Amino acid sequence: MEASTSNGSDDVKTFRGRSLEELLPQIRAELGPDAIVLRRREGRDKKAGGFFQRPFVEVDARAPLPSERGLEIRSDRATAEGLSSPAVQALFEQATPFADALAAAARDSRMEEDTFSASFSPDTSSFAPEPEPPRRMRDRSAPTAEPEPPASAGLYGPQPNRSAIEDVAPKPAAPAPEAEPIVPPAPEPEAVTPPPVADEPVTPPPPPPVAEPPLPEPPVVEAPEAESPTVEVEEAAPRFDIPAAPVPAAAARATGIPRPPSADAAEERLVAAGISPALAADVVGEAVTHGLPFSAPRNMKRLVRAVFARRIPTPAPLGPNPRTIAIVGGGGSGKSSAVAHLAATYAAAGAEVAVIELRGSGSLAQRLQPLGVGVIAAADAEQAIERLAAREPLVTLIDTPATGPSSKAADVKALAADLKALGAEVHMALPATISSAAAGEVAAALAPLAPTHVALTHTDETSRPGAPLELALSAGRPLSYVCSRDGASPADPGALAAQLLP
Repeated sequence: MEASTSNGSDDVKTFRGRSLEELLPQIRAELGPDAIVLRRREGRDKKAGGFFQRPFVEVDARAPLPSERGLEIRSDRATAEGLSSPAVQALFEQATPFADALAAAARDSRMEEDTFSASFSPDTSSFAPEPEPPRRMRDRSAPTAEPEPPASAGLYGPQPNRSAIEDVAPKPAAPAPEAEPIVPPAPEPEAVTPPPVADEPVTPPPPPPVAEPPLPEPPVVEAPEAESPTVEVEEAAPRFDIPAAPVPAAAARATGIPRPPSADAAEERLVAAGISPALAADVVGEAVTHGLPFSAPRNMKRLVRAVFARRIPTPAPLGPNPRTIAIVGGGGSGKSSAVAHLAATYAAAGAEVAVIELRGSGSLAQRLQPLGVGVIAAADAEQAIERLAAREPLVTLIDTPATGPSSKAADVKALAADLKALGAEVHMALPATISSAAAGEVAAALAPLAPTHVALTHTDETSRPGAPLELALSAGRPLSYVCSRDGASPADPGALAAQLLP
């Protein structure tokens, strides 16, 4: 280490040596323990050339100024005052048994390693008995007493020796085994001798009966057949049966065609849109099995939409003939709005439209009269036919009274008779917001009306019309119209499938 030099300033000195460890003692000796290091440089000695150049370290340091506060040397562990506090001393006393146990375990481990090495020594000249194997190699199945944990010291000093107290304390006597109760043997049943039976008199058998001569049979007179009264059997109304949702055959996973993750995502999206898990799995399974071989996994959504759109039933060809359409449904189902939108659309196109409000309140007339569409109020089918007179409209729309699960059976039966007399197509209005269970209840209540179509209403209030779509699909009823607050239009299966799986 070379001597220190000055760099021109009285209070700054430069120290040069091979390493910083060599310079620090010299800095403390010359400038004091509170010396301040200002700069450190490293380099090689240029006096010796080439390979013989030696590295060096230069440090600029100075003594602290009088105005500077002395640096307080602190310990990361604790100060002397903190170490002498009762709490820290209590912690040390608590940790001492654990540290002793660790040290003992380390010594045992080293002894076991030495024993293990000695037991496999290659020296076989002597026949000395084999040393006892280490504890970790002994029979683990033998029960060993678990050592009691050392008594821990409390926060304010060592606690009493628990094991010593337990050894001195009298041990409770073991309870004597309970003696089994002696049950006396049951007495053997005595044999009962039956009483002697007295000799009964023998009764002689009765004489055989004398056969009487057969009486002559009276002549059989055939009575004239009575005419049975003719009983008219009412024709049962067609039911709106809803078959169970198709159960997936799970063949899409066993056909050898890999199922991409996009198929699982599409299935989850259908379920979230209101489609039952069974139908969603069946639709996606068909798309994977019979659509994916002709396309790519990135087109999974398009394949699922195509499969679902093919399953939505559509109306049969209508032709240019006149139609009579009745919209039925419960209160708030949107049936009156659907009638108003359809009437306004046909009237705006120049077609002759007739609107019948069957047992209504007159609200539909207030809505359509400003558009130039007249409304016929009628109490039943007979009155409606009489008021239509000789008119031959292209489209006759019938707004029916609210009918649902709470309606009386007589009212539903009367409405069914009126619609049959008018020869109307019965379109059941189902809101897009209805749940699957509620849709089933409405369909069961309107079954006597023999619905022929399903009209989807309130489509602007939700993007998940899965429940009414599945009802129409399961029942096999064509989906006729899609109605919202702004208007009505014929149902488009492709657009509905895209709404379910955007």
